[in-house]
Amino acid sequence: MGTENTGRARGISKRLWIPAGILGAVMAGATAASYFLLLKVSAPKETDYGSYRFHIAIISDDTDTSFWDDVYDGAVREGARYGAYVEQVGDGLADDFSMEDAINIAIYEDVDGILIKPSDGEGIRRMIDKACSHQIPVITMQKDVPDSKRQGFVGINDYFLGQEYGRQVLKIADENTRLVTVLFPGSSFNQTSRDWFRQGLGNTVRLDGIEFDFQIIWDDKGLNNAEDMIHDIAEGNISQPDMIICLDQVITQSTCQLLRDRGLSERIRVIGSYISDDILNGIEQGYIDSTITVDPEAMGRMSVEALMTYKRYHMVSYYTEVDTMLVDRISAARYREESRNEQEE
Repeated sequence: MGTENTGRARGISKRLWIPAGILGAVMAGATAASYFLLLKVSAPKETDYGSYRFHIAIISDDTDTSFWDDVYDGAVREGARYGAYVEQVGDGLADDFSMEDAINIAIYEDVDGILIKPSDGEGIRRMIDKACSHQIPVITMQKDVPDSKRQGFVGINDYFLGQEYGRQVLKIADENTRLVTVLFPGSSFNQTSRDWFRQGLGNTVRLDGIEFDFQIIWDDKGLNNAEDMIHDIAEGNISQPDMIICLDQVITQSTCQLLRDRGLSERIRVIGSYISDDILNGIEQGYIDSTITVDPEAMGRMSVEALMTYKRYHMVSYYTEVDTMLVDRISAARYREESRNEQEE
């Protein structure tokens, strides 16, 4: 490897292990010791930085899901093609820290780019803009922050996502279908996202007699609100839907389990989101009708590709769409087999 590449890699190593006293002076509003600990623990113990030309930070607040594991794996594989080390900021830490902290760490490390699945809130927009002001390009993943200075977005438009779910509702609806409840995860579907999804869903499902009830699931990754809602359905406090659309992995899994516990799974059909072993089991056992997911490996791969395109040409597509995939009882076994084969490769 040339001198330029080796020097760049050594710079990565130095930034990760800089003494706490200097770090405290740089990181305004945080103690030196706390940020030093975050950097030290998040750095891989045995990484040959001399083999990398670029350093990419990848940031999310749901790194404990199988979906995100696949996103990260896709990013790492694609990064290797460009000689880029993809660091999942905070990986291995026992305690959670904020997304703002993670972006600050990436800025301090002077990474070559940031891939981020943003949470909702004005603070995230400001932090993305802060990274861009430090000449660090940012690609948003899965959810966009269109009013920020980010360079590009890789995922699926919420309007198109609503259309996808609408087509599946039409596919499984019968003459008795009257009410469809949609469960939005409050942390990742803000008001704008919900409005676009509702438009896509409503413009696709135009059958007379089918109504939609939209609910926001807050707190503890969907467990609290979902449990309250299923309890109210079981007790007859609210109208019983014929279908429930769940718009993230955790809500899908918890709703399926709650319906089974309450004896409602045979009366209410569930259309879920994303893929996990629990969701595939639910589909195969008939507790979940189907799930709609974007290809997580492809999203990680395409995000790195978008970032490296910007690094090379200083321009990139404003929006890069990742294809969605429907997994139902017929295709679940095939999906398992394909996933198994990919892992063996």
